[in-house]
Amino acid sequence: MDTSVGGTVGWLILIYQLPREPSRHRVAVWRRLKALGALYLQDGAAALPEDAVTREQLEWLRLRVREAGGEATLWEASPNTVAENAALVEEFRDRREAAYRELTAAADGLKRKAAMGAGETMLLEELARIERDFRNERRRDYFRSPLRKVADTAIREARRAVKSGTGRTVQEDAG
Repeated sequence: MDTSVGGTVGWLILIYQLPREPSRHRVAVWRRLKALGALYLQDGAAALPEDAVTREQLEWLRLRVREAGGEATLWEASPNTVAENAALVEEFRDRREAAYRELTAAADGLKRKAAMGAGETMLLEELARIERDFRNERRRDYFRSPLRKVADTAIREARRAVKSGTGRTVQEDAG
């Protein structure tokens, strides 16, 4: 994706409406869009940067909405101005950076707990949760936040602290 100053990004917008009941359909669509990192432009209108993965996911969601008795259309869009495009990109980046800051803080906290000799099971469970959350954030990081590397480093350090404190071997993941 071209995210340089003045560059534009293609966007996909899913516009949908679902019956109020049963609510499980609305909740399922909302959860899936949240997992993808979609930005709600307004109620029932969610945007994602256009690529093969987001297109496939939004087309799948469009079908699910229709199967649930709702209406859905998928639009290709480009903001009217470079400034509007930049604002959308910035909002996506801001969300990821906030999440990466939280993950970095959680990893630092886990390192402290490992240094204080917290229980092995708790440390390993928390490490697994942090690593899972990081993988999820990476999938939503369409514009490659610089904080991604900071969070990755903090998580690697926490993994080393936990593994050395629990007597297990350190196994570095590719990230």
